[in-house]
Amino acid sequence: MNKKLTSILIVLISINLFSQDYNTSTFNNAINFDLIKSEISASYKLKSINFDGNRYYFEEPKKANLELFDGRKIKNLLTNYNLFDQVFEVINNENQKVKLLPNKISKVFFSDNSFISLNGKFYESIESNENFSLLADTFLEAYTPDYQPGFQEKPNLTFRTKNILFIFSSDKLVKFQRNKKSLLDLFSKSKSKEIKSFFKKNKLSPRDNNDLSKLFIEFYSDLII
Repeated sequence: MNKKLTSILIVLISINLFSQDYNTSTFNNAINFDLIKSEISASYKLKSINFDGNRYYFEEPKKANLELFDGRKIKNLLTNYNLFDQVFEVINNENQKVKLLPNKISKVFFSDNSFISLNGKFYESIESNENFSLLADTFLEAYTPDYQPGFQEKPNLTFRTKNILFIFSSDKLVKFQRNKKSLLDLFSKSKSKEIKSFFKKNKLSPRDNNDLSKLFIEFYSDLII
């Protein structure tokens, strides 16, 4: 009887450990960082390049909740998305920097934004439901500001935030542009007139994420991807 009871207790403890949530606000920072570092992150070096501007999604790191592919959750992890290297960075008290691994982490939730991992890459989630996911690959685009060679010193590269949109449905990831023509190509031609009318009636803009969500929710069944 004692052996059976001991076995049951071991199983229950194992289940509890596997399903627990890790909260970085209550765990010892060093211990918790070691856990994260060994399981869901890897060291990396920032790409070295001279440029003017901010390389991060947020002005300052923010707290996020993480969902791992194995079902565990990590709460209140301070992180920021590096738009240039396209990785989530985590820094501990000793200023050690690591990147979070998209093959280990399913979702990253901030108070106003969320990201999902798909095919080994993080995408910003604009809309996600049981039928489709509307995603954005957000990154920094480089350009050289105008200057007069011979009269002005060549300026550093300047970067601006840009994103490419995707619709993920039926295990297919399809890229499209932020214009009506590109959007119409995703749907049945028989619905073109109705979609144009929907745009006009609701004063939608392809450049507005909320408006795009409304469009795909309304005409999801007419997608031809």
